[in-house]
Amino acid sequence: MPEKSWSVEFSNSALKALKRLDKTASLRVLDRLGELADAENPLRHKDVRSLEGKLKEFYRFRVGEYRVIFELDPRDRLIGVLAVIPRGKGY
Repeated sequence: MPEKSWSVEFSNSALKALKRLDKTASLRVLDRLGELADAENPLRHKDVRSLEGKLKEFYRFRVGEYRVIFELDPRDRLIGVLAVIPRGKGY
Protein backbone atom coordinates (compact mmCIF):
# COMPACT_ATOMS: atom_id res chain seq x y z
CA MET A 1 0.00 0.00 0.00
CA PRO A 2 1.54 3.36 -1.01
CA GLU A 3 2.20 5.97 1.65
CA LYS A 4 -0.19 8.88 1.90
CA SER A 5 0.70 12.05 0.07
CA TRP A 6 2.07 15.08 1.85
CA SER A 7 -0.20 17.73 3.38
CA VAL A 8 0.37 21.40 2.62
CA GLU A 9 -0.10 24.17 5.20
CA PHE A 10 0.39 27.89 4.61
CA SER A 11 1.67 30.46 7.08
CA ASN A 12 -0.55 33.54 7.37
CA SER A 13 1.95 35.67 5.44
CA ALA A 14 2.29 33.06 2.66
CA LEU A 15 -1.49 32.85 2.34
CA LYS A 16 -1.76 36.65 2.09
CA ALA A 17 0.99 36.75 -0.55
CA LEU A 18 -0.74 34.00 -2.53
CA LYS A 19 -4.03 35.90 -2.46
CA ARG A 20 -2.29 39.06 -3.76
CA LEU A 21 -1.03 37.26 -6.88
CA ASP A 22 -3.05 37.35 -10.05
CA LYS A 23 -5.28 34.32 -10.57
CA THR A 24 -3.02 32.64 -13.14
CA ALA A 25 0.09 32.89 -10.96
CA SER A 26 -1.70 31.70 -7.82
CA LEU A 27 -3.14 28.69 -9.68
CA ARG A 28 0.34 27.82 -10.99
CA VAL A 29 1.76 27.98 -7.45
CA LEU A 30 -1.04 25.76 -6.12
CA ASP A 31 -0.58 23.32 -9.00
CA ARG A 32 3.17 23.02 -8.32
CA LEU A 33 2.53 22.54 -4.60
CA GLY A 34 0.14 19.74 -5.55
CA GLU A 35 2.95 18.09 -7.52
CA LEU A 36 5.21 18.27 -4.46
CA ALA A 37 2.48 16.91 -2.19
CA ASP A 38 1.94 13.91 -4.47
CA ALA A 39 5.66 13.10 -4.71
CA GLU A 40 7.18 10.31 -2.68
CA ASN A 41 10.01 12.66 -1.69
CA PRO A 42 9.39 16.37 -2.44
CA LEU A 43 13.10 17.13 -2.12
CA ARG A 44 13.81 15.09 -5.24
CA HIS A 45 11.68 17.37 -7.41
CA LYS A 46 13.88 18.91 -10.09
CA ASP A 47 13.19 22.52 -9.06
CA VAL A 48 13.58 22.17 -5.28
CA ARG A 49 16.77 23.61 -3.81
CA SER A 50 17.88 23.90 -0.21
CA LEU A 51 18.68 27.34 1.13
CA GLU A 52 22.05 28.15 2.66
CA GLY A 53 23.38 29.85 5.76
CA LYS A 54 20.91 30.62 8.54
CA LEU A 55 18.08 29.30 6.38
CA LYS A 56 19.63 25.90 5.67
CA GLU A 57 16.64 23.97 7.10
CA PHE A 58 14.34 25.55 4.50
CA TYR A 59 13.83 24.87 0.80
CA ARG A 60 12.62 26.79 -2.21
CA PHE A 61 11.32 26.18 -5.68
CA ARG A 62 10.60 28.49 -8.54
CA VAL A 63 7.22 29.04 -10.15
CA GLY A 64 7.59 31.53 -12.97
CA GLU A 65 8.63 34.84 -11.46
CA TYR A 66 8.02 33.68 -7.87
CA ARG A 67 9.83 31.61 -5.28
CA VAL A 68 8.00 29.43 -2.77
CA ILE A 69 9.90 29.00 0.50
CA PHE A 70 8.93 25.95 2.53
CA GLU A 71 9.99 23.50 5.21
CA LEU A 72 9.31 19.79 5.57
CA ASP A 73 8.13 17.74 8.52
CA PRO A 74 8.82 14.16 7.36
CA ARG A 75 7.27 12.58 10.46
CA ASP A 76 3.87 14.18 9.80
CA ARG A 77 4.43 14.32 6.00
CA LEU A 78 3.78 18.05 6.06
CA ILE A 79 4.96 20.78 3.67
CA GLY A 80 4.85 24.11 5.51
CA VAL A 81 4.78 27.03 3.07
CA LEU A 82 6.41 30.04 4.69
CA ALA A 83 6.54 32.58 1.87
CA VAL A 84 5.62 33.24 -1.74
CA ILE A 85 7.90 36.02 -2.96
CA PRO A 86 8.97 37.58 -6.28
CA ARG A 87 12.29 36.19 -7.53
CA GLY A 88 14.12 39.48 -7.09
CA LYS A 89 13.34 39.80 -3.39
CA GLY A 90 15.80 38.53 -0.78
CA TYR A 91 15.28 35.62 1.54
